[in-house]
Formats: sequence, structure tokens, C-alpha cells
Amino acid sequence: MNYAGLRVLLSRYNASGLQLLAFPSNQFGGQAPASDECERAFAYQKVGVPYGTFPVFDKVDINGPTALPLFRFLKRQPRAKLPLCAGCDTAWNYEKFLVDGEGRVVSRYASATSPLEAEPKIRELLGLLS
Repeated sequence: MNYAGLRVLLSRYNASGLQLLAFPSNQFGGQAPASDECERAFAYQKVGVPYGTFPVFDKVDINGPTALPLFRFLKRQPRAKLPLCAGCDTAWNYEKFLVDGEGRVVSRYASATSPLEAEPKIRELLGLLS
């Protein structure tokens, strides 16, 4: 569900300024055990876009004391609260943060949420209101 939705959003809005950033992590059930380069290639293959279409960073920690500072920052933002999860750690891979051009979290989506649910907010942020 996430891969196809990300591909659709990239095809529709990348030229208008949407930027996807991917951060593989092996903290969630050991799902990213390969090397950084292998995880990067896997991400592009699963999304179904050419290598380099969006940044896929080296593997990071998302939760705990060794969490990447970016994720500590994102999870503290006022709009980064999920239902029943006020400021909580990331529960599973593919949680998504929608961030505006000023670095503010606009919304946060659970891992099972389709990326397409963010489309109305993405259109608004990109000034593509119909």
C-alpha cells in the first residue's frame, strides 16, 4: 500500500515541489538488515522509480537514545501527535511525517495509512488548490 501510494504522489507532485525523504531503520522487527546501499536499492525498486528519484539515507535509529535528532525533533512537534500517541515513539516502519517548507510538521500518519490520504494537504501546501 505505501509503495504504490508514494509512487503516485511522486508522479503527480514532484515537479511541483514535493520531496520524499526515506530513512531505512532496522529497529522495527529487523526489517532492514542489509547494507545501506542494499536498503537504498530495495527502496527504489519497491517504490518503482529510478534510482536517485528521491533521497534514501543510510540506516538510522528512529526511536530511543540513539535516535536521529531529526526524528526526535519531528516527534516533538505539535501536529506530530497520532491518536492515542501524544508525542510517542514511532510504532512501525512507514510512519509518515508531512512537513512544510519551513520545517514544521503539518501532520503525521500511521504506518498503515496510505500516503494518498495526505494528498489534499500536499496540494494545499504546494498551492495547487482546485
